[in-house]
Amino acid sequence: MSKERPPTSWEDVPVIIDIPYAARLIGCTVDVLTRKCQKGEFPAHKVFNRWKINKDELISFIQRC
Repeated sequence: MSKERPPTSWEDVPVIIDIPYAARLIGCTVDVLTRKCQKGEFPAHKVFNRWKINKDELISFIQRC
């Protein structure tokens, strides 16, 4: 995993993000987040073979929790 500095503003987060980036943002592991995506418990979409998350859906998810 990269040791990048976490974003300090939602404007710094890309519009579409992948599972590792989302996991860093919400503070969980990639494995846990992948399982939640597979179960439909997390707002993600399969694009080809990879899960992608829309930033606005992630923000809404966080606000509901």
